Amino acid sequence: MKREAPVKEGQVLELEITGFSHAGEGIGRYAGFTVFVPYAVPGERVLCRVEQIRKGFAIAKLDKVLDRAETRQEPACPDFFKCGGSHLQHISYSAQLAFKQKVVADAVQRIGKLGDVPVHFPIGMEMPWRYRNKAAFQVADDNGRIRLGFFAEETHQVVAAYDCMLLHRQISEFAAVVEMLLNKYKVPAYDWKTHRGVLRHVVIRRSWAHNKVMIVLVTTSEKCINLHAMARDLHRNPSVVSVVRNINDGPGRNIFGNSNVVLAGRETIEDKLCGLTFVISPTSFFQVNPVQTEILYQKVRQYAVETGKETVLDLYCGIGTIALYLAQFTEKVIGLEVHEAAVADAAANARINGIGNAEFIVGRAEDRLPKLAAQGVKADVVVVDPPRKGVDKRALQAICDIGPERIVYVSCDSASMARDLAFLRHRGYGVREIQPVDMFPQTHHVECVALLKRKEA
Repeated sequence: MKREAPVKEGQVLELEITGFSHAGEGIGRYAGFTVFVPYAVPGERVLCRVEQIRKGFAIAKLDKVLDRAETRQEPACPDFFKCGGSHLQHISYSAQLAFKQKVVADAVQRIGKLGDVPVHFPIGMEMPWRYRNKAAFQVADDNGRIRLGFFAEETHQVVAAYDCMLLHRQISEFAAVVEMLLNKYKVPAYDWKTHRGVLRHVVIRRSWAHNKVMIVLVTTSEKCINLHAMARDLHRNPSVVSVVRNINDGPGRNIFGNSNVVLAGRETIEDKLCGLTFVISPTSFFQVNPVQTEILYQKVRQYAVETGKETVLDLYCGIGTIALYLAQFTEKVIGLEVHEAAVADAAANARINGIGNAEFIVGRAEDRLPKLAAQGVKADVVVVDPPRKGVDKRALQAICDIGPERIVYVSCDSASMARDLAFLRHRGYGVREIQPVDMFPQTHHVECVALLKRKEA
C-alpha cells in the first residue's frame, strides 16, 4: 500500500539535518519521511517550508538556521543563492572535499557494489576561486535590453551574474563588454518560447598561458549584419584573438551547432598544458580548470606508465591532451574521438609539439572499438575519459576483448563511473584505487581517476 506523505506543501518543519544528498542538499527526516533542504548543512537544526512533494520525498526551502554547523560559512559570491552555477559556497572548503570523498565512496558502494575499493581524499586547490577558463552565458531580453548571465537553480530564468567568483576576472570583464556591444548593435536575443531571434548563447574561452580570449556568439542562421561590426569592435582589443559565430538552429538547449563562421581574428585559440601547446577550436572540449588538470594528468600518467614501452589506447580523446601528454612517456598512443573537429585539432597538436608516436581516429567508441578489437588491435593500457553518461556497454566489452593489462578510468560523474567499474570488475579487472581530484571547487561536481588491473596480470 502506498504511504501518504506526512507533510503538505507550505507546511513549516523543524528538522535536524543529518547528511548531504549527492547534489549537496541538506537531508532531514520528518516522521521518517525524507526532506531535502538546499543550503542546509549536516549538524544543523533548521526551520524550512515544504515547496514540493515527490514520490518518497519532499523538497523544502530553508527559512532559518536555528543551530549553526561549524562548517557553515558566508558565500563569497553575492548571487550564490540565486545562481545555479555553484552549490557549496556556504560550507568550508575542507568540508567540501570531505563531502566529495563521501559522494564517490557512496557511489562505489551503492551503485558499483565495490565496497573494498580505496577512495582517497580528494586533491584540492590552494586557491579554489577564479579557476574557470571558459564560461557559457545564457542570453535574456530584459525589457528590450540584452542581459548575459546564468540560469537560476532548476529554472530557465537568467540571473545577471557574469561576475562569477568561479570565473577568471578577464572572462567577467569581457562578458560586460560583450553585453554592452550586443545592446549597442541591437542584436536580438533568441526567444525560446516563440523560437524567434538570433543570439542563443555567448561562450568566452580564455587562454591561461597567453591571457588571450576567444568569443563565440552562438546564433540561429537568421541574417544579422551587425554581428560583423560587433566582432570588429571586439577584435580591436589586443586580448581578443578570435570572434566566431556558431550556427545552431536545433530545437534543444545544446549550446553548440555544427557550423562555425569566423567573424574576426583566428579560427582557434592556443593554450598550454603540462608543457605542451594546444590549439583549440570553438566547439572542442578543453578542461576548464588548468591548474587541477595538470594534477589530474599526472595521476593518469602514474597509473598508466610503468615501463615506458606501453601502447596506450585513449578513448574519448578530444583534442589529444591526455594522449599527447602520455605519448612523451610511452611507446605509442592511439586516440579515438567522435568529433571530427577535435580529431583535426589533436593531429595539429601532435605536429605542433613534434610528437610522432600518436595517431588519432574519428569514430564513436562503441562503433569503432569493437572493429579494432576484431582486427586484433592490442594495447597495454586503455585510458577512458567519457562524457557524464559514462561508457557504452559495447565499448566496455570491446575494451575487455582487447585485454589491456591496465585500464585508467577518468570520470566527471561518480555514479556512471561506479556502474562501469562494476561491469569491468565482473569481466576480470580488479579496481585497485580511486583518486578524486577537485576540478570544480564550490560545486558538487568531482573528477576521479580509477586504476584497474587485469586480475591475472
